[in-house]
Amino acid sequence: MGELVIQNVNVVLPDQVLENGSVRLQDQLIQEVSENPWLGPESPDGRILDGQGAFLLPGLIDIHSDNIETVIQPRPQSMIDFELAMREQEKQLVCQGITTMYHSLTIMDTNFGGERVAQKQQLRSPENLTKLIGLIRNFHEGDHLIRHRFHCRYEITNTRGYSMLLGFIRNRDMQLLSFMDHTPGQGQYRNLEFFKSHVMSQSQTEEEKNQILTQRMNRTKLTAEQLALAADMAVQAGIPIASHDDDSLEKLDYVTQNLHARICEFPVELSVAQEAHRRGMAVVVGATNVLMGRSHSNNLSAREAIENGCADILVSDYFPAAILHGVFKLWEDGTLPLPQAVNMATLNPAKAVRVADHLGSIQPGKCADLILVSKKGKIPVVLSTFINGEEVTRLHYRNDFVGKDGARYD
Repeated sequence: MGELVIQNVNVVLPDQVLENGSVRLQDQLIQEVSENPWLGPESPDGRILDGQGAFLLPGLIDIHSDNIETVIQPRPQSMIDFELAMREQEKQLVCQGITTMYHSLTIMDTNFGGERVAQKQQLRSPENLTKLIGLIRNFHEGDHLIRHRFHCRYEITNTRGYSMLLGFIRNRDMQLLSFMDHTPGQGQYRNLEFFKSHVMSQSQTEEEKNQILTQRMNRTKLTAEQLALAADMAVQAGIPIASHDDDSLEKLDYVTQNLHARICEFPVELSVAQEAHRRGMAVVVGATNVLMGRSHSNNLSAREAIENGCADILVSDYFPAAILHGVFKLWEDGTLPLPQAVNMATLNPAKAVRVADHLGSIQPGKCADLILVSKKGKIPVVLSTFINGEEVTRLHYRNDFVGKDGARYD
């Protein structure tokens, strides 16, 4: 691969922005970062790209997104071919600035008692999950646009899927493991009325809802010994571990001491987020939460956590485009300096999932995963995406053209 120099750009580094800087790429890596326009000799097969004052960011790393489920199953009764869906999704992701996607697939007992989850029973069957996980691996290792990783979200009430979980760990099929408990009355669904109104079918009677609620609250969970075994195996395999929807300091004690969790996903209260951050856990909040200014489940506001200095990572959760917009919104409204906001979607997640030695920041020696971002009005847009130094997409925004004869050509 020949040399490429990207110049006349605002280079966003982990601690500063180089205005009118330049970055030299070669052999899939970032070779040189300069605060000045490129003045060095151009190799015979080299190229220079004028960034025209745009921002040059590291490629975004999304460590929690279940968006692929929506792409595969856009309607309850519609199931798209898995490979087709993966191909179409990654074309969208590169245009949204995401160069590494941790597809967050839930391994759960689909007898949930709720309309929303019941619609996903077929997609989340063991056979389909195994097929999709294999596709994620094949895409990552074969022809692909972005880096594809598997974030295994394991529901601890799924006692029947335990052997599947252990198999995935043994085979190193996953690159991130999170333990979840969506039992009503705690965590994300501590508000039982919210659970009944937002998760259950609105066609069910109040008596039916209460009956299902009781069943859900009394479901058997994996034992402490089973959870500890899975966590120990994951640690031995080098797989990072996350907790999910932490709602108390006691739960933080348990997940850190017994399950080796070093990532705290979506804590439901500010005090829990603050304590997790104090303990050195990487605290994850949702980018869509940032854009909306609130949690869709009435829990902790991402902005509140960020403003209190106890949020480290932005993830899309379910809307991948939200990450780039969340980063710029946090900067433009004065919540964070631009480098710090960008770190939340690049360097910090890279550190949390242990890939920061080659991804997550614009530094010599790292993989040249970069995005060129400009503003169209108030909206940040991706102009080009580079992965391993190769431009995998370029967008040209146009204005209406008026010819010499005064006619408009749209």
